[in-house]
Amino acid sequence: MEKRYFDFRDIFQVIRYGFSGRKIAVHFIGLVIAYLIYELLVYLSLFVEGGTTAQDFWNTYALLPVPPFSNAELAQITEIAMWIGVINFAWIFFLSSTVASKITIEQLRGDFFFTVGDAVTFLKAHWKSVLGAFIGLLLIQIFLALIPLGIAGIGKLPVIGKPFLMVASLFMPIGFFLGLLMALIAVVFCVSLLFVPAVVATTGADTFETIYQQFAIVWNKPWLTVCYEVMLFLIKLIFVPIWAFFCLAGFSIIALPMSFLHTGQMEHITACANLWLGGAIEKLAMLPYVNNLGVFNIGIAMKEPSAFTTTGTAIFLTITLLMGAGLVVAYLFSIASAGNTMIYTILRKKIDGHNLLEPFNENVIEAPNVAREPEPQ
Repeated sequence: MEKRYFDFRDIFQVIRYGFSGRKIAVHFIGLVIAYLIYELLVYLSLFVEGGTTAQDFWNTYALLPVPPFSNAELAQITEIAMWIGVINFAWIFFLSSTVASKITIEQLRGDFFFTVGDAVTFLKAHWKSVLGAFIGLLLIQIFLALIPLGIAGIGKLPVIGKPFLMVASLFMPIGFFLGLLMALIAVVFCVSLLFVPAVVATTGADTFETIYQQFAIVWNKPWLTVCYEVMLFLIKLIFVPIWAFFCLAGFSIIALPMSFLHTGQMEHITACANLWLGGAIEKLAMLPYVNNLGVFNIGIAMKEPSAFTTTGTAIFLTITLLMGAGLVVAYLFSIASAGNTMIYTILRKKIDGHNLLEPFNENVIEAPNVAREPEPQ
């Protein structure tokens, strides 16, 4: 097993552990599933709405995922479908992160042959802890929020409302501490978005232990957590664009001969793909240095049916560009999963001295070492 320092020096190893085919593949598959479900929900809602809504949406956005908080001025049923899709995306992301974190921790423990299948098997046994941690924190926050909301609601009642508020004001100091607790839980929930998959993957903890670890991180090492996360963010800021450049270069090398030898046809194919991606290629080509080789030159965007070969090529071009974008995002998520797993091992070591890199079986509960009297012969 490699030497660990359990300080900021270990975080730089995320550059290597994040660039892992298995982890990128796990997040990429999760992105594909989440994307397909999101688009399916959106277009189903548009068809349910009826009229030309689906066609109008296709002409504007096509296959480009549109977030529910955009200014698209969509019907309420479509916005609801989008929010369901966003929640589904978050759920798939955290499951994928748990799998990637499990692969990372086993690599850190020296098992470089730990497979995705083994990680998925682990996830099947512990996914409830991931979901339960988020639901538990939300329920705690909702329960605490009901107290001031209930007091305010009772205060709106006739006759007894104002006297009740006067009596309730006597407990304002207690309410102040209640507000502080709610603020703390809000911070803990934000931290849980980073560390819940790492906690479950490294320790196999149940829901209550996972929630407790989030409070332990915030209470014991808040500023150290912030510093480590800033370091991780800077690593993402440097290496994700480098990976995006290589993905773009790989596509350009493959598309360059077609652009030179079949310029007009390639521009028409790119125009079709640009329509299906809601104008994303046109916006991409406007970025500095992206289209120096001219592989993203766009011809006349024809909405009429084209030749079968042109349409088929445009379909595969669209899929390829979506895959390229997915690989860039998957690498970003891979660095995040590996980095937060590494950061949690450092924080846990500093908080209670527990070395999570020592191999152990999370399914075995160690019994205390109690001296026994010798049995009679």
